[in-house]
Amino acid sequence: MSRVPTRVFAVVGLLFVASGMSGLVFEVIWVRYLTLVVGHTTFAVSLVVSSFLAGLVLGSLWLGRLADRLQRPLLIYGLLEGATAVLALGVSWVLARLPELLSAVGLEGGGPLPVRGVLSFLAVLPPTFAMGGTLPVLTRFIARELEGLGRSFGVLYALNTLGAAIGCGLAGFYLIGAVGLWRTAVLAAALNGLIGLVVTALHFRLPSQALPAPAPAPTAAPSSTFTGPRRRLLVVAFALCGFGSISYEVLWFRVLSTVLDSSTYAFTILLVTFLLGLVIGGLIYSLRLAGRGRELELFVSVEALLAFMGLLSLALLGLSRPVGKLLSALLEGWGPQAPYVGMLLHAALVILPPASLIGIIFPLVVQLTTRHVASAASNVGLLYSVNTLGGIAGSLLVGFVLVPTVGTQWSFVLVCALNMALALGVQALDPDAQPRARRSVRAGAALLAVGLLLVPRALLVRAFAEHVDSRVRFVKEGTDGTLAVLEYDHRTVCDSGRYACGPGCRERPFRHQQLLFGSVSYANTVLPRKRYMATLAHLPMLLHEAPREVLQVCFGTGSTAGSFASYPELRSLTIVDTNPDVLLAAPHFAEHNHRVAEDPRTRVVFNDGRHFLLSASGQYDVISFEPPPPRSAGVVSLYTTEFYRLVKQRLAPGGVLSQWIPLEQQPDNLTRGMIASLLEAFSEVTLWIPSDYEAILVASDRPLTVDWARWQQEWAKPPVARSLRDVGFTSPYGLLGTYVAGTEALRRYVQGYPAMTDDHPRVEYFLFNADRPFHPEELLALAEPPGARLARAEGLEAQRLEREREANQRVLESTRFKLDRDWAAARAAVEQARAAVGDNAFLTFLRELELDCLRPAER
Repeated sequence: MSRVPTRVFAVVGLLFVASGMSGLVFEVIWVRYLTLVVGHTTFAVSLVVSSFLAGLVLGSLWLGRLADRLQRPLLIYGLLEGATAVLALGVSWVLARLPELLSAVGLEGGGPLPVRGVLSFLAVLPPTFAMGGTLPVLTRFIARELEGLGRSFGVLYALNTLGAAIGCGLAGFYLIGAVGLWRTAVLAAALNGLIGLVVTALHFRLPSQALPAPAPAPTAAPSSTFTGPRRRLLVVAFALCGFGSISYEVLWFRVLSTVLDSSTYAFTILLVTFLLGLVIGGLIYSLRLAGRGRELELFVSVEALLAFMGLLSLALLGLSRPVGKLLSALLEGWGPQAPYVGMLLHAALVILPPASLIGIIFPLVVQLTTRHVASAASNVGLLYSVNTLGGIAGSLLVGFVLVPTVGTQWSFVLVCALNMALALGVQALDPDAQPRARRSVRAGAALLAVGLLLVPRALLVRAFAEHVDSRVRFVKEGTDGTLAVLEYDHRTVCDSGRYACGPGCRERPFRHQQLLFGSVSYANTVLPRKRYMATLAHLPMLLHEAPREVLQVCFGTGSTAGSFASYPELRSLTIVDTNPDVLLAAPHFAEHNHRVAEDPRTRVVFNDGRHFLLSASGQYDVISFEPPPPRSAGVVSLYTTEFYRLVKQRLAPGGVLSQWIPLEQQPDNLTRGMIASLLEAFSEVTLWIPSDYEAILVASDRPLTVDWARWQQEWAKPPVARSLRDVGFTSPYGLLGTYVAGTEALRRYVQGYPAMTDDHPRVEYFLFNADRPFHPEELLALAEPPGARLARAEGLEAQRLEREREANQRVLESTRFKLDRDWAAARAAVEQARAAVGDNAFLTFLRELELDCLRPAER
């Protein structure tokens, strides 16, 4: 039977690249949509991804069996692409409205976790079933001769994976940020529809040709093909290959995320790199290795070599910090894109070699296990299914069992050992293996064991947690990632060489701590940070008439929760956090959180904050949020208009929301967009800046006015006064002096800037949504006198309040000078603030520690 003409194969291959693009784009979109409903915990996200893959498995297995009997596979492929276009777009439309649909049937938040898993699977099953059938159906079209099947399949597989890499890069770097989720889904569906039309037209232009009929006997199989029980064992081995491959992916991503950054761009780079490795491997097999030796020996060699590449990647991950510094030095002068080029090079160094070996295995096993060319499609469907199921098992077992139990490093060791065990086991199935080859693999196994034993203990933990300017007080490798508590003091800081440490700094006993999760500083107790955390609690408690029920989302060091608990009238404090390990670290911050987790008024819930609000009943007087920075992957869902409307439903009448917003961490237009989101949901919004550019937004649907008499009464309570005094607020005047702007001023500030929405989460995709850095002068120009907030002002000293306001303005000026590294001007501004209001803990810290000791050392 004649082979597929080269030009036809090329056209079909290019169309399959486009198909891979749209498939990955839809996966990214659906994960975002579904996590808004089922939650953003690690397990919930894993359920969503596993649901997507399970649909592909079913489609590949069932349609692969059907494909063996097809005489018009190209036409069926075109119809599958058309069906994918319609079904995927329909599913995207439903998922965008899923919260409202579930609420209408009384299933807010998707119900219990098992129900959410079933919901995710059923939601994406129709289009993923169609997607899963495309590879075996196209295999039926290209499979004309058994010899060379692996070569042809390898090219097809590599092209489709290349499309997935391109789609991942386009969606993660540009499309979603530029046009939003829904329009991106429309574009992907249009691409599927176009593929279907072109393929259908191509089918009718090609002369009809009979394809091989199913042949039950494997007599046509060459000697390299496995049959009978050995074939079944090789299929099992291939499932274990999938387990090991995705286990590596989970471990690589987990460790590299601690040294790159927490943005969507970093995750996109990691996934693109892994996919490109698979592409390279598929092409290496097809263009260089296929038909040039015994495939079984090649399988054994690849698995053994993969074990050593896994060990090498482990060693490179242990050297991540020096590697990152080297790349930064090499890319100095590249401009704003340098960090992302550095991430790509770092990821490629660790991931690309072993991922390329992984990419060789699939086409190789297709060649090894296909008994007759007429059964190639069903065999590909079977292999894809078992490999993907192995991958699902690997991601769940490694992420939720192995890493929390034995740690990341030992998980690496076990996966490397699995690769070598597969090499030894498959070689044992080969009766024709040469004694020399058997000795080589056994020697390799012994050498690998020695190498694994020589890896320094806790290499990866030290690479993550140990820094030259701090001591490690606590480390926990959990399901969500690795978390550490670092402690800084006058000795570690001054000995590191990173800080100015002026005269007398070594003799000043200072100490603060940091909660580090992956590459994100969750929180620290340095006084300016602790000051805004305290304000995040005190402002809503003082602006509400009678707060009793409080919800706090994101615990961090617990400083905010401890400030809430300082109010004797507080009846209950519900703390929601996705990561249980954060609460395990809480005792290390006891002097700041006052062991609030042990307070009988406190209830701790481990859940995603948005999902908790969707699924929980009851209302709260105060709801406070201190999530990770909004540029971090997935965090923007706590800054959108839809989210704030959900919060509003959970606030009791007269309830108050407080939200942290780092003004300078994202471009100016995106900062305004986040404020605009809150203004769209609430009729009253105020902005306060207690330290640096760490702003607190306070919102309600009633006027947010200051009852001066009540503020003074609350200040008279020793726990409240102590909590405020610790961060530099010696009187109510100081706190009121941090007020900047009210609703109307903020509306003028955000006019013309689009709000953050679930469909268009611009702040997460900041690279292509940026206009300029944050411009503090324009915001501060809108500043209103704090007296505008007063409802009852009996006993208030207007001049004293004006001095506090002036002092806060000078402190904010010092922040701008610090960013410009003009330390003399920053010190002068702090001295002016001190002259206006006298000394307090905050101004003392700025003057004696931050500007003398903790500022960066000059190069």
